[in-house]
Amino acid sequence: MSRNYRKEPLRIFIAAGHGGPDPGAVNAALGLTEAACNLSIAMLMQQELRRHGVQVKLSRYQDEEDRLKEQIAECNAYKPDFAVAIHTNAGGGTGFEVYYQMEPWANSKISLQMANLFDSNVCRYLTVHTRGVKTSRNLGWLNQVTAPCILVENFFIDGPRAAWYSAPEQLEKLSKAYVRAILECYGIPYQPDTTVTLRYRMVTDELTTAKNCACPAVQINGNYYVHLRQFSRSFGMAVYYDEKTKQILLYPPEYYTESEFQSGLLKISDFEDPASRALAGIGTGISIDEADSWHFDEYEEETP
Repeated sequence: MSRNYRKEPLRIFIAAGHGGPDPGAVNAALGLTEAACNLSIAMLMQQELRRHGVQVKLSRYQDEEDRLKEQIAECNAYKPDFAVAIHTNAGGGTGFEVYYQMEPWANSKISLQMANLFDSNVCRYLTVHTRGVKTSRNLGWLNQVTAPCILVENFFIDGPRAAWYSAPEQLEKLSKAYVRAILECYGIPYQPDTTVTLRYRMVTDELTTAKNCACPAVQINGNYYVHLRQFSRSFGMAVYYDEKTKQILLYPPEYYTESEFQSGLLKISDFEDPASRALAGIGTGISIDEADSWHFDEYEEETP
């Protein structure tokens, strides 16, 4: 499937199973709960998908009650292009497994395609054997979500390799394997995530003075991109996506509530001229009388 023919950004819904009074499966010896593992992976996926311009909605963003019926209703209301439910297994086994929608569902073809991509990417990037791609007619998520969807079981929380799978570095690898599968299915190239700290000068509202600032950035195809939300918050602004004009706006938070938008990254060359960069708080601000001599450099890595 290619994204070249899409008129709108790809929309993904991620259900983080269990939460609140329902911890799901538990490994008391390791201090693990299924709800916490599911949420960690879901939030890592959201961050990585948004970095690639994908719109993402989670069923929950903290440890709170999140019943299956509510997850399904919220997912159907969101009308995503694809949805995935994140779960963690129990029963003493080991390994990842994934369930897809069966026929006669109209979505069965893409659901199976995505399930195979999830399975192959987990094998590739975690260098583990999986329990494979499976079907089940007893999973409410697969039976009631109207969008193409799958359900994953990350690993066995009480299995012999639970400590290895639940380590932060493995949860991150697992989340990136899932993201790579989604991007591959929709023809979106994966971008390396070399993170650096960028220094810049924030120009005041009067354009007469500036102060030194820094924020995280990611290197993509040789260019440095700022995480837009973090960038805007560094000088007290909120991010608003105007659906009518399809423009990303930075405004004082008292005027708008932050909204979801197509891209969470911002590059200095996205601004057409030095004046617009100055107004956005990027670059070197001197005197407004010396505007013709303003100099704006592309981002540079902070020297260790």
